[in-house]
Amino acid sequence: MLALDLDGTLLTNDKRLTGRTKEALLAAAEADIIPVIVTGRPLSGLPEAVRELSCIRYVITSNGAVTRDLVSERTLRSACLDSSMAAEIVRIPMERGLIHCAFIDGTGYCEPEFMRIQYELYRGTPLEEYVTKSRRITEDIDALIRSHPEGVENIWCIAEDRAERDEIARMINERWQVQTVLTALRDVEVGSMEADKGTAVTELADRFGIHKEEILAIGDNDNDLAMFRAAGTTAAMGNAPEFVKTEASFVTGSNEQDGAAEIIEKIVYSRD
Repeated sequence: MLALDLDGTLLTNDKRLTGRTKEALLAAAEADIIPVIVTGRPLSGLPEAVRELSCIRYVITSNGAVTRDLVSERTLRSACLDSSMAAEIVRIPMERGLIHCAFIDGTGYCEPEFMRIQYELYRGTPLEEYVTKSRRITEDIDALIRSHPEGVENIWCIAEDRAERDEIARMINERWQVQTVLTALRDVEVGSMEADKGTAVTELADRFGIHKEEILAIGDNDNDLAMFRAAGTTAAMGNAPEFVKTEASFVTGSNEQDGAAEIIEKIVYSRD
């Protein structure tokens, strides 16, 4: 099995899936290696180029909260925040006037004003299409959250600076037993304690009788470290921070250099 992060790994900085990467993924599938997308994005935020690949059947989204079979359209695993807890957590960024979203059923929801701010923030950037596809407006985020007893995949917000980001994460961790993910300078993502990439990868691999030593994980950020621990072999992207590189079996090229494709090709052709 290949456990593959998207942003900063399979995708280039302008959020493209290169021809070489597509070919490497197809070659892996032909060699009876299962490529699995393991991303912080929600289901609605998957790029069309990924969805269109015939070899991509299984995706793990929202940092391990949901495992989805794209062919059968079934959810294989769900590890969501309790709705009441999520409603309390989201009040922290709300009361500070920070951009925030609650991710439910593969889509991010936020109030009209915060949607407008996000559109302005990401307009003209490589993330514009992602934000447009993955966000929806709600007039009352508290009511929306509480109307979903099955829970919330995660809560996301953007702090004013790194100090506030760390303060918010600390406040949340002191009050609730949750996972907080800090993959960007100002972003805080909050999920269930059972929602991490590593647990989701392990449980999916168990379905197929795939052992840890038969899993290769490729990633570039803090939220990929749990996935690394679930794999027998790990590769950090050349664009990854040093603390991620030190946890990997080896380092490959950057996401601008088809680093993930390079590793996948080596694995596939070594089986010939």
